[in-house]
Amino acid sequence: MRLHSYITGLILVLFCQLVHAQRIVYSEPDKEDSRRMNFEIIGKISGNFLIHKNIKNGNYICVYDNDMIEISREDQDYLPNDRLINVDFFPYNDFAYLIYQYQKKNIVYCDAVKLDGAGKKVSDIIQLDTSHIGLASTNKIYSVISNEDKSSILVFKINSRNKEHYLISTLLFDNNLSLKKHSTLPLDMDERNEYLNEFSLDNDGDMVFAKFIRNSNDAIIKTQLVLKPAMADAFTMNPVSDDKLYLDELHIKVDNVNKRYFLTSFYYKQRKGNVDGYYFYVWDKASGRPTLQSTVAFSDELRKEARGDANLKMAFNDYFIKNI
Repeated sequence: MRLHSYITGLILVLFCQLVHAQRIVYSEPDKEDSRRMNFEIIGKISGNFLIHKNIKNGNYICVYDNDMIEISREDQDYLPNDRLINVDFFPYNDFAYLIYQYQKKNIVYCDAVKLDGAGKKVSDIIQLDTSHIGLASTNKIYSVISNEDKSSILVFKINSRNKEHYLISTLLFDNNLSLKKHSTLPLDMDERNEYLNEFSLDNDGDMVFAKFIRNSNDAIIKTQLVLKPAMADAFTMNPVSDDKLYLDELHIKVDNVNKRYFLTSFYYKQRKGNVDGYYFYVWDKASGRPTLQSTVAFSDELRKEARGDANLKMAFNDYFIKNI
């Protein structure tokens, strides 16, 4: 009994030496922080955590160390605070790009600067593109996305004034913000309830997105996977969904290793039905065709675990796909 207690005690001591308590570190609020403050975590650059704060029409980069103690606070005074529409950040190991758009008179500018690990501007302002508009607007004109290996940044805009014929302009930049390709392409929108969504960029610089039609119940009844190769001036349209299925929100994931695109969604079998399961579609770039188009129905056992207060058939109606 005494030997057993000794061995048990020894095991507990050894176990305690291997287990480390989790340490949670947080920053203290600044005096100027308020509920109206907007902030965005840029990332960890050169060993520092950078956070962008917008306070009372002022823009700052706050720099924190590993203990979340503020090291410095850099005023981004080159940003036109009264006309600023949108700001995006693209972090790298030792710098970050700040890409912003603002309006001056009837022109919207899309500009960029390079920031170091101390939140300081270390480049001149780089003008990426401009757009002439008729009226003042607070809505952003440009969307900006990057690929997984951060080798390219794509700036694009969609002119939807003509509801039947959209005009899409794309500007593909490398990681030095040197322009690689500029394209302006028409895209026919055949239906009143047709939409574009889920824009992504792969490591080859190819653009992919979904084009789909919603019915009166907001279910997706027709889907196309649209591809725009990096150096091409054309879209390729690829039909996706089965006419017998109704899809929910679409999600696209780029598989750069195997050069494939995944598209998935919840699906319904009936027009006003409940979520029946997952829909899967995989497009292979090498062969130029889909390699998988299938569904996985949710079992009753899984529905019982997921339903909460809902009945069994409606168990997944309030669920969302977060990650692929």
